[in-house]
Amino acid sequence: MPDVTFKDLEHKGWTEKADAYDTWFATVTRQAIDPLLDAVGGGLTGKRLLDICCGTGHLTAAAAAGGADADGIDFAVTMVAHARQNYPGLSFNEGDGEALAAADGAYDAVACAFGILHFSEPEAGMAEACRVLKAGGRYGFTVWLGPDKGSEMMRLIGGSMRKHANLDVDLPEAPPMFRYSDPEISKAALSKAGFRDPEFTRLDLEWTCEKPEDVLTMIYKSIVRAPMVLERQTPVIRKIIDDEIMEKASRHFRDGKIRLAFPAAMFTATKP
Repeated sequence: MPDVTFKDLEHKGWTEKADAYDTWFATVTRQAIDPLLDAVGGGLTGKRLLDICCGTGHLTAAAAAGGADADGIDFAVTMVAHARQNYPGLSFNEGDGEALAAADGAYDAVACAFGILHFSEPEAGMAEACRVLKAGGRYGFTVWLGPDKGSEMMRLIGGSMRKHANLDVDLPEAPPMFRYSDPEISKAALSKAGFRDPEFTRLDLEWTCEKPEDVLTMIYKSIVRAPMVLERQTPVIRKIIDDEIMEKASRHFRDGKIRLAFPAAMFTATKP
Protein backbone atom coordinates (compact mmCIF):
# COMPACT_ATOMS: atom_id res chain seq x y z
CA MET A 1 0.00 0.00 0.00
CA PRO A 2 2.48 2.64 -1.19
CA ASP A 3 2.25 6.19 0.11
CA VAL A 4 -0.78 5.45 2.33
CA THR A 5 -0.24 5.98 6.05
CA PHE A 6 -2.07 4.73 9.11
CA LYS A 7 -3.28 8.30 9.65
CA ASP A 8 -4.64 8.40 6.08
CA LEU A 9 -6.68 5.24 6.68
CA GLU A 10 -7.91 6.49 10.05
CA HIS A 11 -8.98 9.79 8.49
CA LYS A 12 -10.78 7.99 5.66
CA GLY A 13 -12.46 5.58 8.06
CA TRP A 14 -13.77 8.18 10.49
CA THR A 15 -14.89 10.45 7.68
CA GLU A 16 -16.96 7.61 6.24
CA LYS A 17 -18.38 6.35 9.56
CA ALA A 18 -19.54 9.54 11.24
CA ASP A 19 -23.19 8.91 10.32
CA ALA A 20 -23.36 5.71 12.38
CA TYR A 21 -21.19 6.79 15.32
CA ASP A 22 -23.87 8.13 17.64
CA THR A 23 -26.15 5.13 17.13
CA TRP A 24 -23.56 2.42 17.62
CA PHE A 25 -20.41 3.53 19.39
CA ALA A 26 -21.12 6.75 21.28
CA THR A 27 -23.30 4.71 23.62
CA VAL A 28 -20.11 3.49 25.32
CA THR A 29 -17.72 6.40 24.75
CA ARG A 30 -20.20 8.83 26.33
CA GLN A 31 -19.88 6.91 29.59
CA ALA A 32 -16.35 8.28 29.97
CA ILE A 33 -17.32 11.95 29.61
CA ASP A 34 -18.19 12.79 33.21
CA PRO A 35 -15.12 11.10 34.76
CA LEU A 36 -12.83 12.78 32.23
CA LEU A 37 -14.32 16.24 32.73
CA ASP A 38 -14.24 15.84 36.51
CA ALA A 39 -10.57 14.90 36.28
CA VAL A 40 -9.47 17.82 34.10
CA GLY A 41 -12.05 20.43 35.03
CA GLY A 42 -12.10 20.80 38.79
CA GLY A 43 -15.02 23.18 38.30
CA LEU A 44 -15.39 24.25 34.69
CA THR A 45 -17.06 27.64 35.05
CA GLY A 46 -15.09 30.29 33.22
CA LYS A 47 -12.38 27.90 32.02
CA ARG A 48 -11.31 27.39 28.43
CA LEU A 49 -11.38 23.71 27.46
CA LEU A 50 -10.23 22.01 24.27
CA ASP A 51 -11.80 18.70 23.28
CA ILE A 52 -9.40 16.95 20.90
CA CYS A 53 -10.98 14.31 18.63
CA CYS A 54 -14.39 15.65 19.61
CA GLY A 55 -16.29 13.30 17.31
CA THR A 56 -19.96 14.18 17.31
CA GLY A 57 -19.54 16.73 20.08
CA HIS A 58 -20.81 15.21 23.30
CA LEU A 59 -17.86 15.95 25.58
CA THR A 60 -17.59 19.52 24.26
CA ALA A 61 -21.28 20.03 24.97
CA ALA A 62 -21.03 18.57 28.46
CA ALA A 63 -18.12 20.90 29.22
CA ALA A 64 -20.09 23.88 27.93
CA ALA A 65 -23.09 22.84 30.04
CA GLY A 66 -20.75 22.83 33.04
CA GLY A 67 -19.78 26.44 32.42
CA ALA A 68 -16.67 26.07 30.27
CA ASP A 69 -15.79 28.02 27.16
CA ALA A 70 -15.34 24.82 25.15
CA ASP A 71 -13.91 24.19 21.69
CA GLY A 72 -14.09 20.86 19.88
CA ILE A 73 -11.83 19.77 17.05
CA ASP A 74 -11.75 16.65 14.90
CA PHE A 75 -9.83 15.72 11.78
CA ALA A 76 -12.93 14.27 10.08
CA VAL A 77 -15.08 16.96 8.47
CA THR A 78 -18.15 14.72 8.75
CA MET A 79 -17.67 14.38 12.50
CA VAL A 80 -17.44 18.16 12.80
CA ALA A 81 -20.64 18.49 10.74
CA HIS A 82 -22.50 16.08 13.04
CA ALA A 83 -21.19 17.89 16.13
CA ARG A 84 -22.51 21.19 14.76
CA GLN A 85 -25.87 19.57 14.03
CA ASN A 86 -26.04 18.02 17.49
CA TYR A 87 -25.06 21.21 19.31
CA PRO A 88 -25.74 24.37 17.29
CA GLY A 89 -23.99 27.42 18.65
CA LEU A 90 -20.97 25.59 20.08
CA SER A 91 -17.50 25.80 18.57
CA PHE A 92 -16.48 22.83 16.40
CA ASN A 93 -13.76 22.90 13.76
CA GLU A 94 -11.49 20.63 11.78
CA GLY A 95 -8.17 20.15 13.51
CA ASP A 96 -5.21 17.82 13.86
CA GLY A 97 -4.54 16.60 17.40
CA GLU A 98 -0.87 16.04 16.54
CA ALA A 99 -0.41 19.63 15.29
CA LEU A 100 -2.82 21.93 17.08
CA ALA A 101 -3.61 25.36 15.65
CA ALA A 102 -4.07 26.91 19.12
CA ALA A 103 -1.51 29.26 20.62
CA ASP A 104 0.78 28.31 23.49
CA GLY A 105 -1.03 28.48 26.82
CA ALA A 106 -4.46 29.06 25.28
CA TYR A 107 -6.43 26.60 27.44
CA ASP A 108 -7.07 25.77 31.08
CA ALA A 109 -7.96 22.14 30.32
CA VAL A 110 -7.54 19.69 27.44
CA ALA A 111 -9.37 16.38 27.00
CA CYS A 112 -8.94 13.65 24.41
CA ALA A 113 -11.51 10.86 24.72
CA PHE A 114 -10.30 7.73 22.90
CA GLY A 115 -8.49 9.85 20.31
CA ILE A 116 -4.81 9.03 20.71
CA LEU A 117 -5.51 5.46 19.54
CA HIS A 118 -5.96 7.01 16.10
CA PHE A 119 -2.81 9.14 16.08
CA SER A 120 0.24 8.10 14.09
CA GLU A 121 2.38 9.62 16.85
CA PRO A 122 0.43 9.59 20.14
CA GLU A 123 3.25 11.19 22.10
CA ALA A 124 3.29 14.13 19.69
CA GLY A 125 -0.36 14.59 20.58
CA MET A 126 0.48 14.63 24.29
CA ALA A 127 3.23 17.21 23.73
CA GLU A 128 0.84 19.39 21.75
CA ALA A 129 -1.74 19.20 24.55
CA CYS A 130 0.92 20.33 27.00
CA ARG A 131 1.95 23.21 24.74
CA VAL A 132 -1.55 24.71 24.47
CA LEU A 133 -2.22 24.46 28.22
CA LYS A 134 -1.62 27.25 30.70
CA ALA A 135 0.65 26.57 33.67
CA GLY A 136 -1.37 24.53 36.13
CA GLY A 137 -3.71 23.34 33.37
CA ARG A 138 -4.99 19.77 33.32
CA TYR A 139 -4.90 17.19 30.55
CA GLY A 140 -6.70 13.89 30.36
CA PHE A 141 -7.13 11.13 27.81
CA THR A 142 -8.82 7.75 27.65
CA VAL A 143 -7.85 4.55 25.82
CA TRP A 144 -9.33 1.07 25.73
CA LEU A 145 -8.05 -1.68 27.98
CA GLY A 146 -7.25 -5.06 26.46
CA PRO A 147 -8.76 -8.51 26.90
CA ASP A 148 -6.19 -9.29 29.59
CA LYS A 149 -7.70 -6.44 31.65
CA GLY A 150 -11.26 -7.72 31.45
CA SER A 151 -12.47 -6.32 28.12
CA GLU A 152 -15.10 -8.75 26.90
CA MET A 153 -15.53 -6.67 23.75
CA MET A 154 -11.85 -6.81 22.86
CA ARG A 155 -11.72 -10.52 23.66
CA LEU A 156 -14.74 -11.13 21.44
CA ILE A 157 -13.36 -9.28 18.42
CA GLY A 158 -9.65 -9.89 18.82
CA GLY A 159 -9.96 -13.53 19.76
CA SER A 160 -11.87 -14.42 16.60
CA MET A 161 -9.52 -12.39 14.44
CA ARG A 162 -6.40 -13.96 15.92
CA LYS A 163 -7.89 -17.43 15.52
CA HIS A 164 -9.03 -17.17 11.90
CA ALA A 165 -7.77 -14.04 10.12
CA ASN A 166 -4.71 -13.55 7.99
CA LEU A 167 -3.10 -10.74 9.98
CA ASP A 168 -0.32 -10.26 7.43
CA VAL A 169 -2.40 -7.94 5.25
CA ASP A 170 -1.34 -4.92 3.21
CA LEU A 171 -1.64 -2.19 5.85
CA PRO A 172 0.76 0.53 6.98
CA GLU A 173 2.44 0.24 10.34
CA ALA A 174 0.26 1.39 13.25
CA PRO A 175 0.97 2.14 16.92
CA PRO A 176 0.21 -0.95 19.06
CA MET A 177 -3.46 -0.95 20.06
CA PHE A 178 -2.94 -1.31 23.80
CA ARG A 179 0.45 0.35 24.27
CA TYR A 180 -0.95 3.42 26.01
CA SER A 181 -3.30 1.48 28.26
CA ASP A 182 -0.19 0.41 30.17
CA PRO A 183 0.06 2.77 33.17
CA GLU A 184 3.84 2.80 33.23
CA ILE A 185 4.14 3.58 29.53
CA SER A 186 1.55 6.35 29.54
CA LYS A 187 2.85 7.92 32.74
CA ALA A 188 6.35 7.97 31.28
CA ALA A 189 5.04 9.44 28.02
CA LEU A 190 3.16 12.17 29.86
CA SER A 191 6.24 13.07 31.87
CA LYS A 192 8.33 13.19 28.68
CA ALA A 193 5.70 15.47 27.10
CA GLY A 194 6.21 17.97 29.91
CA PHE A 195 3.52 17.05 32.44
CA ARG A 196 3.83 16.33 36.14
CA ASP A 197 1.94 14.03 38.51
CA PRO A 198 0.47 11.64 35.91
CA GLU A 199 -2.31 9.44 37.28
CA PHE A 200 -4.15 6.33 36.06
CA THR A 201 -7.82 5.52 36.69
CA ARG A 202 -9.73 2.48 35.45
CA LEU A 203 -13.19 3.15 34.01
CA ASP A 204 -15.54 0.16 33.94
CA LEU A 205 -17.71 0.85 30.91
CA GLU A 206 -20.22 -1.44 29.20
CA TRP A 207 -21.53 -1.71 25.64
CA THR A 208 -25.01 -3.14 25.18
CA CYS A 209 -27.15 -4.20 22.24
CA GLU A 210 -30.31 -6.12 21.46
CA LYS A 211 -29.05 -8.98 19.28
CA PRO A 212 -25.77 -10.61 18.16
CA GLU A 213 -25.98 -9.07 14.68
CA ASP A 214 -25.74 -5.65 16.32
CA VAL A 215 -22.14 -6.39 17.33
CA LEU A 216 -21.20 -6.83 13.67
CA THR A 217 -23.06 -3.67 12.72
CA MET A 218 -21.14 -1.75 15.37
CA ILE A 219 -17.80 -3.15 14.18
CA TYR A 220 -18.29 -2.48 10.47
CA LYS A 221 -20.21 0.80 10.68
CA SER A 222 -18.74 2.72 13.61
CA ILE A 223 -15.13 1.69 14.32
CA VAL A 224 -12.08 1.76 12.08
CA ARG A 225 -9.15 -0.38 13.23
CA ALA A 226 -10.70 -3.86 13.20
CA PRO A 227 -12.45 -3.42 9.85
CA MET A 228 -9.12 -2.44 8.26
CA VAL A 229 -8.12 -6.07 8.78
CA LEU A 230 -11.51 -7.75 8.43
CA GLU A 231 -12.28 -6.17 5.09
CA ARG A 232 -9.01 -7.56 3.69
CA GLN A 233 -9.94 -11.18 4.40
CA THR A 234 -11.38 -13.60 1.87
CA PRO A 235 -15.18 -13.82 1.89
CA VAL A 236 -14.96 -17.32 3.39
CA ILE A 237 -12.69 -16.31 6.25
CA ARG A 238 -14.66 -13.15 6.92
CA LYS A 239 -17.89 -15.15 7.23
CA ILE A 240 -16.21 -17.57 9.66
CA ILE A 241 -15.08 -14.63 11.82
CA ASP A 242 -18.45 -12.86 11.63
CA ASP A 243 -20.32 -16.04 12.58
CA GLU A 244 -18.01 -16.72 15.50
CA ILE A 245 -18.33 -13.16 16.80
CA MET A 246 -22.13 -13.45 16.73
CA GLU A 247 -22.08 -16.85 18.41
CA LYS A 248 -19.80 -15.60 21.18
CA ALA A 249 -21.86 -12.43 21.59
CA SER A 250 -24.99 -14.52 22.16
CA ARG A 251 -23.36 -15.94 25.31
CA HIS A 252 -23.45 -12.48 26.92
CA PHE A 253 -27.21 -12.08 27.25
CA ARG A 254 -28.08 -10.68 30.68
CA ASP A 255 -31.30 -8.97 31.74
CA GLY A 256 -32.69 -8.95 28.23
CA LYS A 257 -29.64 -7.50 26.46
CA ILE A 258 -26.21 -8.46 25.26
CA ARG A 259 -23.85 -6.77 27.71
CA LEU A 260 -20.12 -6.62 27.04
CA ALA A 261 -17.61 -5.20 29.48
CA PHE A 262 -15.59 -2.53 27.66
CA PRO A 263 -13.25 -1.02 30.27
CA ALA A 264 -10.99 1.95 29.62
CA ALA A 265 -7.89 3.54 31.10
CA MET A 266 -7.99 7.23 31.95
CA PHE A 267 -4.76 9.16 32.34
CA THR A 268 -4.55 12.68 33.73
CA ALA A 269 -1.67 15.05 34.42
CA THR A 270 -0.88 18.69 35.13
CA LYS A 271 1.25 21.19 33.23
CA PRO A 272 3.85 22.67 35.62
